[in-house]
Amino acid sequence: MRARLHLIAFVCVVAASLTTASRAALAGNETARRDVGSPPPATDTNFGFDFGSYGRVGVGTDLRGHSGYSPQVVSHGARLEKAPYLELSFYYTGAFGKDTDRRWRIVLVPAFAGGDLFHYSGEFTSHFAIRNAYAETANFGARGLSLWVGSRMYRGDDLYLFDYWPLDNLNTVGAGVQYERAKWRFQLQAGLNRLNDLYQYEQLATPPRGFGPAGTATVLDRPRFVASLKLTRQLGDFPGAKISVYSEFHALPAGENVDEKTRVSERLPGDYGWVAGAQLGGWLRPFVFLNLWFRAAGGLSAYGELGVPTSFNRQRRVTNALELVGALSGNWESRWVGVMFGAYVRRFSDPAPGDFNPLSYTEGALAVRPQVYLSNYFHVALEASYQAKKADGLDYVAGRVLLPQVFRFSVMPLVAPLGRGTYSRPSLYLLYTVSVVNDDARVALYDPLDVRFPHGTVHYLGAGVEWWFNSSYR
Repeated sequence: MRARLHLIAFVCVVAASLTTASRAALAGNETARRDVGSPPPATDTNFGFDFGSYGRVGVGTDLRGHSGYSPQVVSHGARLEKAPYLELSFYYTGAFGKDTDRRWRIVLVPAFAGGDLFHYSGEFTSHFAIRNAYAETANFGARGLSLWVGSRMYRGDDLYLFDYWPLDNLNTVGAGVQYERAKWRFQLQAGLNRLNDLYQYEQLATPPRGFGPAGTATVLDRPRFVASLKLTRQLGDFPGAKISVYSEFHALPAGENVDEKTRVSERLPGDYGWVAGAQLGGWLRPFVFLNLWFRAAGGLSAYGELGVPTSFNRQRRVTNALELVGALSGNWESRWVGVMFGAYVRRFSDPAPGDFNPLSYTEGALAVRPQVYLSNYFHVALEASYQAKKADGLDYVAGRVLLPQVFRFSVMPLVAPLGRGTYSRPSLYLLYTVSVVNDDARVALYDPLDVRFPHGTVHYLGAGVEWWFNSSYR
């Protein structure tokens, strides 16, 4: 089966490349990403088949005879040494009859993530997922109205240096509507998920019934309902600004777990969650921008739509869990220099009672990446970052309150075939990073038997590539 999937994917890539490679290779840098502070791009008017991609691949060593690694003590750390991730974006666009202003589009995005590539591991296995599989319409019913149904990544602007979407980042199977008029944008989405976890779904083996074979009984099946609402107002073009307000609602019905051996049931109460947040963004010209975010999430929403709570209150609920996030991202460009920067602070309060709960913590990170354009296609980037995390209670292993910290400094000479710019992709680069890790970080991250445990200074020397063109940004 895996071999068949690989063959199908290969055929699709070859066919797409033959029909669209020359057009897609030139289309990407200005319009492929919507998270760079510019106004939203005009609605795509290309008809027929189209193709795009996002990808990153890297490899490195720690200069001590081991594979390169990146010590991270926060939930969203620096992205330079992240594991390989690949997306192929396939689109097909058509019109309603002969009215080319009213359009429909199919989006399919298979992706590889979460493992080593074959050439590194020698294992002919892959971690594939379908990140987008949906259909949408544009201007059907009213100009500016879009409808969609399916499975999709549904998100807004990101904090690129940490690969982090501070406000809205949902993975949803459902439906939605968007309406744009006079620089207002209204977005509404609703969907369900049912994780393969005993928190939401359980099946038990059952003995044969009559002359039939043994079977299974579904004893727990409680999908989570997730809805979101976002309202955005754009002010001006270049220079310009936007203000977004955002909310989510999560609801999980009650159910029962059944012990596989004793068949004793345990009731799981229903639960809910909420999100409220806002974004303020401004830009002077393309790729010169500043974004500010604030997000508060409570209950189920504090864990994200794909998260499973690790502890509960006395009623076995998580309604008093709380997440608070403040974040900043910006970019500035000139002919010879570009500077990208970002920072966030995140507070998570666990729902379990107690003032000194080690599962409650405060964390934060900041990074700045200046990039010098030595020529049109050869650049040198430097990145400095700091991250720290502090729990409210004693670490169970160390027997003390830990304050893990990591200081990082990176040098990255790179080749950018599409020219100048911190967001110019593709980018082929060499990378050297030195990380200074304090004792608390080593204790928090590694077992004493781990080959990484003894080292307070961590080196990474490697190479990598990142690209995007015509990529699905939502």
